[in-house]
Amino acid sequence: MRVVVQKYGGSSVSTAEKMRAVAAKVVGARRRGHPVVVVVSAMGDSTDDLLELARQVGPGLSPRELDMLLATGETVSAALLGLAVQALGEKAVALSAGQCGIITNDVHSNARILEVRPGRIQRELAGGAVVVVPGFQGVTERQEITTLGRGGSDTSAVAIAAALGAECCEIYTDVEAVFSADPRLVPEAVALRELGAGEMQELAWHGAQVLKAEAVEFASTNGVAVVVRPAHADGAGTLVSPATAESDGYRPRRPEVAGVAGRKDVVRLRLQASALCGTRRDEIFAAVSKYDLIFGSLSDADGGGELFLSNLEIADPEVFAAEFAPRFGRAVELTDGLGAVSLVGFGLGSRPSALLDALRILEEGRVPLVKSFTGRESLTFVIPRPLVDESVRRLHRVFIGGREGRPRN
Repeated sequence: MRVVVQKYGGSSVSTAEKMRAVAAKVVGARRRGHPVVVVVSAMGDSTDDLLELARQVGPGLSPRELDMLLATGETVSAALLGLAVQALGEKAVALSAGQCGIITNDVHSNARILEVRPGRIQRELAGGAVVVVPGFQGVTERQEITTLGRGGSDTSAVAIAAALGAECCEIYTDVEAVFSADPRLVPEAVALRELGAGEMQELAWHGAQVLKAEAVEFASTNGVAVVVRPAHADGAGTLVSPATAESDGYRPRRPEVAGVAGRKDVVRLRLQASALCGTRRDEIFAAVSKYDLIFGSLSDADGGGELFLSNLEIADPEVFAAEFAPRFGRAVELTDGLGAVSLVGFGLGSRPSALLDALRILEEGRVPLVKSFTGRESLTFVIPRPLVDESVRRLHRVFIGGREGRPRN
């Protein structure tokens, strides 16, 4: 039988009791005859706890040493789950990212997987073992430990599934499925039983935390089906299909709003024309190169531009803000305290009426608009961070309302 890759998030393994429950689910899959690889995140909030501990040690955190520290959270989870599987009578082996052959570039704190060399995993599977892998981490060609950024365990799981030709990649989380909005924020949000990879990638990129956007892109590129399921309950979950128009699995999507997402990690860098000349331009881009660029525009009428960055991989955003702007003088203006709200749906970005309706809804809520962007399957509005949650609720109420959950076809 083909390999099954399962991934469990931090909330799913946050206690010893939950760890044992996950082990029972893993053993169940193994005893149905599947070779099983399990990817785990750090337990609960341990990554945040480690980061806070590092901040207490002192300012000016070294990205290399920070990666060594944060990677220990997933290593602990992998070892404990391996022990829990063994306690149920099944053979299991916990490996490090290096032993699994997860090779990344050399960008600390926000690395990208370049390839997976699965030889060790395949040998352990052939010997009948459940293989437990720490997510969120990899190694460079020079064996330096790197981490993949928030949600990086999703990418680890999908990359391993692709390398092994797995039957699917199962993402187990603390929610029933992918919803039309965060159900903790919008109680009337509906479960989406199927999504195209494009829609899921947009939802993830714009703030839906159930999957990392990079993982969805990796899955779609490599033809890996992803299923999002509840970790400690039964349920069909959400199928994220990598199908394209050329594949047998393709089914057209209706041009409706699939979901509304919000994010609160936006930092704007407004660049004067002088910032985009010569060596200063290169220095500015080098200073932000390891952070995720959410949006960018370099063709303003005054010759300047704007960069909208995520602050999630900035170890200390306050220190970053205090040091960055003075470094480049008046050439760069930094604005923190921003967020974004997005509508996502198949072909949505090509519908001017949807853009107009969304703008009217935000205006009615007296929401100041900093910037707007359109993509093929999304409409995004950069707004003040404190107004993100209410804007998500308002847009969901108008565009989706109480629509019943149903398969999308």
